[in-house]
Amino acid sequence: MAAPFTLHWNQGKCLSCQTASGLGRIQVISRQEAWAVGFRYPPPGYPGAGDFVAVHTKDAGLTWTEVSETRMHAGDVDGPPAISFLDAARGWIASWDPADEAKVLHTKDGGRHWQVVSDEPLQQMIFFDVNRGYGSEVTNFLRTSDGGRHWSESQIPHVRFIDRMFFLTPDMGWLAGTDGQNAWVFRTENGGQSWEWSKITLPTEVARVADVFFLDHNLGWLITWHYNDEGTFLYFTRDGGRNWAPEADQSFQGKGKWAGVVRFLSEKLGFVFESGEDNNLLYTLDGGSHWSKEALPQFVSDCQIFEGDLLCSSGTKGAAFNFLTLHLK
Repeated sequence: MAAPFTLHWNQGKCLSCQTASGLGRIQVISRQEAWAVGFRYPPPGYPGAGDFVAVHTKDAGLTWTEVSETRMHAGDVDGPPAISFLDAARGWIASWDPADEAKVLHTKDGGRHWQVVSDEPLQQMIFFDVNRGYGSEVTNFLRTSDGGRHWSESQIPHVRFIDRMFFLTPDMGWLAGTDGQNAWVFRTENGGQSWEWSKITLPTEVARVADVFFLDHNLGWLITWHYNDEGTFLYFTRDGGRNWAPEADQSFQGKGKWAGVVRFLSEKLGFVFESGEDNNLLYTLDGGSHWSKEALPQFVSDCQIFEGDLLCSSGTKGAAFNFLTLHLK
């Protein structure tokens, strides 16, 4: 049976880029405009996680430009810049400058001008309006009510690092991380004023939670990334994250298998992107009971649902600034 979707690749390039050689996490503003994390991995034996910069496209990923104010070298904990935009004009980027000083930048004109609004060292960030936003910093959850100028923080227990933050609404959201052996998921219904948590007991030592996605208040998926080439595992919840179960199909999980992105467009239709020696798209039409595989020419770094499609950052070793549109037939 033919796949119920089409894949369209825009082969892009970065103009006069000094730092970026590939695309990481992405935020789509429109069919034409997106912001993303540009990265360059360090050579073998070089300390830290690499060099990063925020990049911007206005032509559906055909060309990208760097935001020079956000160039940074990240240590093992710092991580890449965090990006959050409300629309084409208003957005925030959190990063570290060359002197290793943290800063949160704000623009009101689509990135033509930037203002430093705080020195909070955020690893993740999301804004819901011009005032209200959330962030994470190692094991702390942070909240702002004045556009990022001031932040209040609360400690998240059990985890060594908050790997992923996902919010459906300003009130409903989840955090996820690990303690090295178990994965922990934290759920809030009041914008982080209080949390309830669940533990996922894992088969091997775990490095991090690679991805978290929720379709609604109940249906969610999570990918764990394990040490010693033990690969990745996919888990799902049907009760908002209170309880988690492993995905039954082990053909794309476990030793030597590396999934990085999970997205569902409905309760039945879902996608998992796998990278490594082979790049594959796994898709299900029945909510995960059965999965099909389609080989991809490139790896996929991150995806966002936009107007019923998946829009993704993607790349290869030779051409790393690519933009994928997965469109339902």
